Amino acid sequence: MEKVCIVGFGCIGPNYANALLKTKNAVLYGICDPKPEVRKFAEETYGVKTYADFEDVLSDQEVTSVHICTPHYLHFSMIQKALVAGKKVVSEKPITRVREEFDALLQLSEKDRVCAVFQNRYNPCVIALKKAIDEGKLGKILGVKGILTWFSDASYYEADGWRGKIATEGGAVVINQAVHTLDLMIHLCGPVKDIQGSVFNFTLQDTIEVEDTAVAHLNFENGARGTFFATNGYAENSPYFVEVVGDKGKARYQDSKLWINDELVLQEGTTAIGKSYWGTGHEMLIHRFYDEGERISVEDVSNTMKTLFALYESAKKGAERITIS
Repeated sequence: MEKVCIVGFGCIGPNYANALLKTKNAVLYGICDPKPEVRKFAEETYGVKTYADFEDVLSDQEVTSVHICTPHYLHFSMIQKALVAGKKVVSEKPITRVREEFDALLQLSEKDRVCAVFQNRYNPCVIALKKAIDEGKLGKILGVKGILTWFSDASYYEADGWRGKIATEGGAVVINQAVHTLDLMIHLCGPVKDIQGSVFNFTLQDTIEVEDTAVAHLNFENGARGTFFATNGYAENSPYFVEVVGDKGKARYQDSKLWINDELVLQEGTTAIGKSYWGTGHEMLIHRFYDEGERISVEDVSNTMKTLFALYESAKKGAERITIS
């Protein structure tokens, strides 16, 4: 039985906690957070052990697995330390804040104990769409379109001082929200060969030092082309829109529904913990990791992470084409 400690119990923490309560081969053992009120809530709500310091988690031999749900700039160092301490690691995206950290992570021999949280791969419609593509129902893939239109105002960024800053978040809408959209495009259609992109700040100039909007063109290794658009400057949080075009058909994932050749084939429910605009995949990811021994590895998301960093690099260079290496 794995004894799990959630490290960083912010807005996503309850999703992990509630998923673990339904998992057979793992138990929610502890929660680590520097805020006393958060630790008190955890103790009263879940009856678990709490820690103020991550080092205490690492030295606790009872803890066998840690979930890293902390700000981006802490991810890599915490993953490293947890692996050295012999723990399994489930890490929230973006895994690392910068390319250099991700390259270093790829070199770690212990990286096979890391599960990357790109949970939208487990949304039922995504699973069905991936199966249809792999079975050739759309034929040769010609293109994919990924669109994210969400809303984040000044209060969202001011609630946590690390958000919206290069040094601590690494970006904004692309690295924190739309990285999932990029990942779905790559998960469905294969690795990206090169990318050209630009980023903008239209609505949050007085609040953040990074982007609220991004646009990119992607060329895939299989010859397909991709169009990507993301913004935190919309009026509401809308569900993902992903469209895949093949020479034998077209599929779209829209409003939590999957359409293939204009036929509705699946509509997602709301039985698992999650939000309607990003799905319920956390519960399935945690179940599969602990109960079925399945994980999304660092290698599985390597092209996603490198494409993410290449988009920012392209934007800095005036939308220059960047080859993914």
